Amino acid sequence: MVVELGPLDGQAPPVPPPHTGPAINAAFLGALRGAGEDELSSFLHEMKPPKAYTLTPLLDERNRRADASSKRVRFEVAVLQDELVGRVLGAVTKLDEVRVARCWYRVEALGTTVETYRELCEAARPETHWVFKICTPVAFFTARDEGVRRVRPFPEAEWVFSDLYRRWTVFVPDVPLDASVQEAIVGNLEVDEHRLTTTAHLLKAGAPLTHGSVGTVGYRLADSRRVSTEARTSLDALARFALYAGIGDRTNIGMGHVLPLSPRTTRRR
Repeated sequence: MVVELGPLDGQAPPVPPPHTGPAINAAFLGALRGAGEDELSSFLHEMKPPKAYTLTPLLDERNRRADASSKRVRFEVAVLQDELVGRVLGAVTKLDEVRVARCWYRVEALGTTVETYRELCEAARPETHWVFKICTPVAFFTARDEGVRRVRPFPEAEWVFSDLYRRWTVFVPDVPLDASVQEAIVGNLEVDEHRLTTTAHLLKAGAPLTHGSVGTVGYRLADSRRVSTEARTSLDALARFALYAGIGDRTNIGMGHVLPLSPRTTRRR
């Protein structure tokens, strides 16, 4: 769901703060409550990862963080659990105005794209190379039992695809991927190109900023001859899934929003 925003009638376009991930999360959960979905709002807020939804911060027409130079402003919502789609869409449809931090916006348009998991599988091809444009910072956070909590901003191939596989199996148990895809993820995928920089991201108002990577990153099978056609197709389905699920952690607070790109196009460029 793409929510296009504009200034309130008769007012100048607001200048948003540099970090809007937490504010969009608050606005989204508030929209659910405003539509009478208090129970769903609480469920999504308290849900342990992986979350059943992802959000972007305020983005502009360049797929960059919105600022004073932005001509168009939007945020995006993706729902990963089929039975929640109708309820979330019903709540978002009722939005007329949105408060993002201290800025008020009018909802100008709502665009929706619906793609089932079976359709993702049907569209998948036995590829060997995948490229993502990372629009908002991606990072992986260590767990409590891994020592001091740390941020790992580099999107390692195994981490990215293992996390996508985990979310797929949680939310889509009735559309299984090929049985050997995990072996390919752990033992054959590698990063083969990247143009990444690190940038800050706010996870919680008043908390220190964290950091993650933005830019482009490409992955490939180191030896595609050892990977079956079915497993390569399942990897392609996961790459397509990333458009909705994002990659990395904290995707419900605006991190890890990616656009899958054609490897052939990026090579020509």
